[in-house]
Amino acid sequence: MTPKATSVTEAGKPDGYAVPELFRGEVSPDGRTRLAVCAPPERLAVIHRALVEALEAPLSVMYVQRVDRRAGRNLEESGGKPRRYLSVDIPAERVLSVFDRCRTLLYQDGRHQTWVRGAMREQLILEYDGMLFLYPDDLSFRDVLHGLGVREDAKAQAIGDRDYVKVNFQATADPEEARLMAELRLQEYGEG
Repeated sequence: MTPKATSVTEAGKPDGYAVPELFRGEVSPDGRTRLAVCAPPERLAVIHRALVEALEAPLSVMYVQRVDRRAGRNLEESGGKPRRYLSVDIPAERVLSVFDRCRTLLYQDGRHQTWVRGAMREQLILEYDGMLFLYPDDLSFRDVLHGLGVREDAKAQAIGDRDYVKVNFQATADPEEARLMAELRLQEYGEG
């Protein structure tokens, strides 16, 4: 399975780093508590799905397109801002069903971030590099992670901690990006 991102040397060569399965509690840059979750490529979908299921429905989904792969441009590096698409009040079953049909895009392609917010304002972010961030750091989310056998480790290095990361893109995910937007009725909003 192709990972969303690979740790590399400064020269861009794979450095042998194997993505661990772990989580840790931390304080985000804006002062909120969160759980940072790191998962190897073969476990990312399972862990993400379980955490989405733990959110209170109905759900809102925001898709943040950082790279327009078909146009061959990184929206942030080309002086622009990411494109944001939003849909609100979606039944959890529909979100999970669409996510299952868009697995390559979500779990093997780094062109985006996907945010899912629950009815209680809890939030799960799937980053472009495969890191997951859960807001807030809550015992119920910790229980889900422990139930999946994910270990807590505040000291181990996650993929998001690496100095150099090569983000992977999959041409086969292009139709899935269109499907995700259509089936969740995502509408572009705001200015990045």
